Amino acid sequence: MEGVPMSRDGKKQDNLFGQQREEWRRAYAEALSVRERFPRVEQLVIDMAFTDLKGVGRYSAQMRSFSPSAKAFFAFACPRTLCLHGGFDLEPIIIKLLHDQRNASTGNLKCNGWVHPEHTEDARCLLQMRYRLQVLYELPKASSSSRRAGA
Repeated sequence: MEGVPMSRDGKKQDNLFGQQREEWRRAYAEALSVRERFPRVEQLVIDMAFTDLKGVGRYSAQMRSFSPSAKAFFAFACPRTLCLHGGFDLEPIIIKLLHDQRNASTGNLKCNGWVHPEHTEDARCLLQMRYRLQVLYELPKASSSSRRAGA
């Protein structure tokens, strides 16, 4: 509201959210492409569904699809608007999935952010995310020597 001074706590919280947004923006900007990090990946699809065990809110499911040219940035902000220092980092799970050369993985993660500036245990976000990962790998290209052998 115009003309109404913001409390010091409100300004501090706005600064914290601004810093958080800037950290996420910077990390995304510095991320390599999927092609650069994972040359064999043709497409990676992440389906995410959220459950609020506290019953405070309802959050829409999300789907993200990554092509080879997309940024290989697999951390997602918590959909709870007032969550600070939370979110879901799927990078270690994706790296293991690709290292094991599997096509899919499912599981659950919990947001460990805070919904109140006072960092008490009852101020934890604890939003649950159920994820499903699907990977489509590039088909191996036939080498010129194997093509010649069949000729």
